[in-house]
Amino acid sequence: MKRDAATGAWKGGFKAEKPAASYESAALASATGIVAGLEVRLYDTDHDGFADRIEAEYKEGVAVGKVLRRRNGMFSVRRADQGVGQAAGAATGEGRAFDSAHFTATSGEAIKPAHFDRTLHPGDVALFWYGPDGWVMQRALQVRGAFMGGEDHKNYNIDGKIYQDAMRFSRDGIAISNRPGEFVNAQKFFGFDKDQRGAKTSLWLVPTTQAGKQGAPVALTSGTDAAQFLSRAIAVAKAHLSAAKVSVDGRDVPSTGTWASGQAHAQLASVIAGAQAQLAKGDPTGAALDYQTYLLYLALDGSDKDIGARFGGFRFTGFDHEVKAGLQGAS
Repeated sequence: MKRDAATGAWKGGFKAEKPAASYESAALASATGIVAGLEVRLYDTDHDGFADRIEAEYKEGVAVGKVLRRRNGMFSVRRADQGVGQAAGAATGEGRAFDSAHFTATSGEAIKPAHFDRTLHPGDVALFWYGPDGWVMQRALQVRGAFMGGEDHKNYNIDGKIYQDAMRFSRDGIAISNRPGEFVNAQKFFGFDKDQRGAKTSLWLVPTTQAGKQGAPVALTSGTDAAQFLSRAIAVAKAHLSAAKVSVDGRDVPSTGTWASGQAHAQLASVIAGAQAQLAKGDPTGAALDYQTYLLYLALDGSDKDIGARFGGFRFTGFDHEVKAGLQGAS
């Protein structure tokens, strides 16, 4: 919110860019246009029509892998480990696992008991922020059900209910495979929205203080059903790989067949191997399995249409885009 120096008129809204009829209108536009994840409270303590105290909390999310209690009574959290998912990504020269450095084995955050939500368990998604008295962590609001559709950066359908996205909400603390849009892209690519087979997902939201108002979607996770999703994704990837013969130029492949280069075959085979290794190892939180499902989707479909993958440094062309029709017998 700001005042135009030339005209004296107030401006409000996102970046204070829209003229308002009054200070009150500008204040309302600013308050209602707050970026999701930044919770702001305005107080008019002297009742003069102007806000004279502002409180703000910027919240981010993290998938919980472990909850630890220190000898001094403080709590520590370790983010969900993606296991060999990181190694698989590194082996193919693709991307980074997640952006944030908070809540790792070496980052050292400690949370006072009064500021820690004791309902948190491994596999949950937590919201965290740094307040006047140190770190604070609370459990995100879980909506668990069948994933029935959605679109990156727009909305997500769980059990037939539509949850609107918050475009500018920061999810830097969430692994890329569990950011809502990226998770949806992978689920839809493998057709899990059309063939659910009883498997569930969890949409995690920022709780609000206003009854009946939904918060910003923070993450999507598979949890206990992650193994089913990954197993099915591996089967799809193997079928795509075996359907295309290795060839240099396709001249040794019948016109009714398909082929791909040895390099394309090797990259997809590497990602499949990493996914199989993680599936065999398992993961109680589901995070490592979700990441492998996401890698398989990128390895097959590429990164050019996935916004998060592009910004995350993934450069998969996509095996399916490398496959060509055979030339043997063609005129």
